[in-house]
Parts: sequence; structure tokens; C-alpha cells
Amino acid sequence: MSQGAGVLRCSVAATMSGHEVQIDTTPVDHATAAAIEAAEARAWLDLYAAAPVDWAQRAGQSTRWVGGTLVLQWAATGRRYFSRAIGFGVVEPATPEALDEILAGWDAGGIDMFLVQSLPHCRPAGFDELLRSRGLEEFDRQDRIVRGADVAVQFPGAYEVERVDASTADEWAAFLQRVYRLETGRWLQLLIDRPGWRQYVARDRGEIVAARGMYHGPDGIAWLGMDGPVPGLGTEDYEPDAAICARIVDDGLAAGATAFIADIEAPADGLDTPAYANFAQLGFRRPYVRTHFTR
Repeated sequence: MSQGAGVLRCSVAATMSGHEVQIDTTPVDHATAAAIEAAEARAWLDLYAAAPVDWAQRAGQSTRWVGGTLVLQWAATGRRYFSRAIGFGVVEPATPEALDEILAGWDAGGIDMFLVQSLPHCRPAGFDELLRSRGLEEFDRQDRIVRGADVAVQFPGAYEVERVDASTADEWAAFLQRVYRLETGRWLQLLIDRPGWRQYVARDRGEIVAARGMYHGPDGIAWLGMDGPVPGLGTEDYEPDAAICARIVDDGLAAGATAFIADIEAPADGLDTPAYANFAQLGFRRPYVRTHFTR
């Protein structure tokens, strides 16, 4: 994967071993990793910006920038994933002062459940030791997956996948709130007609069984997230999410997306869960791992 003229490009390197598709793990350079992380930051920034102001204030939801790092917080959830620092040490070198400012902001907001991400591309050398010097320790990790726009999707999905519109917005929002056990007011419905956003669901006999969204940013990179239930964590059925991702990539390519980024949130050391084979078949590769640190 390389970066050129502001566009991320990668070729599909999935290979067949027997009947299993093996995902490519070729790493990317620092500039490409920084572009990937910045694209995710823009998606989360716009996602939180879409929330109604009064609701966000009650929920303790906000975003702020510390240098080139986007810092999220959502106090009402009590969950680490919704209070994160995205791009720290990647977009620009980390400093002790910046880390202290990030942690102090969470403390001031009553956030004690948070995550700071570490990538192989984080700078300066000794980045993880900087985190540990502030009492942070490894919590979990995710596999970053990416693909370019140079190959069409070929995935035999068995589920009915549809794009959410105004007529199904309430049903979709209720499904995600049940899956995540969150209260979101009217926030989610506001994403349906918001520029850059598309939401999708998979149905089985008419009932929603999975959901995932796409944010197609101004840089051309499409972020895939808001997936529920998360395969490997909330369900052992990987196929509905894979069918949605196939539809998203297909639609994203038609809309001019130049690259796609997502995560495998239930990683496996052997890269041997169905998630890896499914994403490899969809043209994704796994260029790096993101390790989460927390207090």
C-alpha cells in the first residue's frame, strides 16, 4: 500500500491455501499509516458532530484536538471504546506534555474508562514506555484492515442487505441501541441524510440481524464502522457482517472511494477466524495491529 497524490492505493494480495483465503499482512509505511488514522479521526469527528447539542451535553459527549490527535469522550457509556485518542504519536510525534493534556481532559470530564492507541508507527522511539510512565498498561488490541479501489468485490452473500433510509431509520437505530445497550436519542437517525454517511443492515426472514455503516470522507477514504453485533465478540455468525461489507465496498467503489479502512475487533494470533478469510476475500489486507492502553 502506498500513498500518492493524496490517494491510498493497495492491491489485493489474498492467496488461496487449500480452500482457505489467507489475508496479506504486508506492512505500510509511516505516511500511509498516518493517512489511515487521520481518515478514521475525521469519521469519528463527524459522527460526534452529528449528535444533537442538548443530548450530547447530557451524555457528556464531546471531541477536542490535542495537536494532531483527536480525543473523544462519551461519559454516559462508561465504556473505553467511546473515549479514545486517535492518531496520537502517528500524525505527529507524541510528547509527554500532549499525553498529560489528553489524560487531564478525561479526568476533568469524569472519564476513567478510555483508550490510547499504540501502533508500530508511533513516534518517538519508546512510545509505549511513555504511556507506561503515566500508569497506562496494555488492555487489548485490534487488527487494522485496509483495501484500495483497484479490484471489484466478489463475495457470495446469503443475506438480504439493504441501505437504511428514512423509512427504516427508527428500526435500525433501535437495533443498534439494543446491541450496544446504549441510549442515543435521535442522534443515529440524523446520520441517514448526513453527507458522507451510509448505513446498512442485513436481514434474515425480514428481521435485522446485523448493521454496519460507512463514512466516505472528503479525502476519498471510506471508513467502515458502527458494526453490530461485532463478529467474534457479540456473535459467532460472521456472515451477515461480511455480506454488509461486500455491499458497502461495492457501493463505495461506485461512489468513487479510493480506499477502505476497518478493524477486526476480535483479533486472533493465528489470523484464523472467519473474519480474516472473509475480509481477504473482499480484498482487504492487515498492515498493522493497534494496541490499546488504559489506566
